[in-house]
Amino acid sequence: MNTHIYKIIDVLLDFFFPKEESIAKLEGLAQKGLLHTLPLSEPSPHAFINPLFDYKNRDVRNLVWAIKYRGNTTLASNVGTLMYEHIIGELGEKILFDNSTNLLLVPIPIGKTRRAKRGFNQAELLASKIKDHDAENILKYKKDLIIKTKDTSPQTKLTRKNRLLNLENCFAARNDPELKDSTVILIDDVSTTGATIAEARKTLVQSGAKKVIAFTIAH
Repeated sequence: MNTHIYKIIDVLLDFFFPKEESIAKLEGLAQKGLLHTLPLSEPSPHAFINPLFDYKNRDVRNLVWAIKYRGNTTLASNVGTLMYEHIIGELGEKILFDNSTNLLLVPIPIGKTRRAKRGFNQAELLASKIKDHDAENILKYKKDLIIKTKDTSPQTKLTRKNRLLNLENCFAARNDPELKDSTVILIDDVSTTGATIAEARKTLVQSGAKKVIAFTIAH
């Protein structure tokens, strides 16, 4: 689904379902360039996962909801700016200016059932907005580098043990020569236990990635 369709959906939803005050507030912050004032996240228990905001904060949860379920492009674009800056800051000059390093931008995929129901993948939306801000073309956007091989149950309904079993071998990496010895930057909306991102990371490393780091809106 392209950007124009997202905009059309936003217009239609706004007409039939007027924006909630909370979303309008967030869009106001975004238009003023103030989304960065939302509460920042504590470090993730997983050192390779880098979240921006604290999911316990109500405004942050509303931000995630607006992007995840409504595909809000205004908020996604502004979050994309912040995530891009975060990515560049974390990568460091050594990686950024090493011409031998492939930097692959990869969204976490969702299953066919969930995509059909929602109509889009929020991680793809975020990744595309991050790439929009990559004026120097540092990152190579690989939308379909990994795929979801099976539909899984929502993680929030499961115990930690069952979350791991639920996700086991649920991803597969495509045969792409650029994956070998690459640095992969995984993108998702939220990291809770980190199990989904960890499983995707395992798949990518087993398929040849040299390093995998992840960035999310919130934790």
